[in-house]
This record gives sequence, C-alpha cells and structure tokens, in this order.
Amino acid sequence: MPPAQPQDVYVPTLYKARRVPTKQVVCAICVERTRGRTQELNLGYGVTVWLCTAHASREFQTQRNGRDLVLTLQRLWRAHGCLTAARHKALRAHLAAQSEALQKPEEYGEHRRGLRPRRSGGGRRAGGAGGAADPSI
Repeated sequence: MPPAQPQDVYVPTLYKARRVPTKQVVCAICVERTRGRTQELNLGYGVTVWLCTAHASREFQTQRNGRDLVLTLQRLWRAHGCLTAARHKALRAHLAAQSEALQKPEEYGEHRRGLRPRRSGGGRRAGGAGGAADPSI
C-alpha cells in the first residue's frame, strides 16, 4: 500500500478544533487539548503565560522542583523561535525559587501550603499539659 498523502492525514490545528474554548486564550502547554478556563501566570521579567487550571496549579509548577514546567516552556518557546533572554531569565528564576524552597522547607513550605506559622513555645497553651493557667502573674 502506498504511503498516505498529506491530504489523507489529519493534522491537528486550532482552526477546527472541537471542544476548545473560543472566547479565551488556550493553554500554552495543552494548546488544542485545552479544557476549562485558562489563567495568566506571571513568571517575572515581563514574561506571562496562559495556562489551564492543571498546568497553572502549584502542584505542577513545583513538580520535580519546577523542572517540568521550565523544560516544557523552554522547549515550546525554542520550537516557536521565541526563547528570548527575558524568558530564559524567568525560567531560571523559577528554578532558583524552587531550590530555595527546598533549602528552607519549614519556613518557606508552610507558608506556601497555607499553613499557619509555628508559634514559639511549641504552640502549647499556658499551664503546660492542658491544665488551667495560673491566674497570678
């Protein structure tokens, strides 16, 4: 059987993509597979990117110390011929922020996850092991 001709092979495009939101920007990573709402993520250095909820999530941004997001955007921008110096700096800054988070897990990590910071004294109430507090000062 002869090889398929270009007109016989479906090549995905956004022109006639189905179920892709038409009134918003597509996800920079998902492109024609974008589902749901997208949001703008500011990476610093004047660099912003639109991502779907899954790719904009803190979990994805910090996955493998940020390398998944950085490598994906770097390869996409290189393929599109638009990996500028500002974008390269923004990606390096993202990686640096992730390595900083690893070096300060208690201080940095708790605030990121929305947990309350630790109080001095181990968080115990006055009176030690649950006893009544001494009224005299």
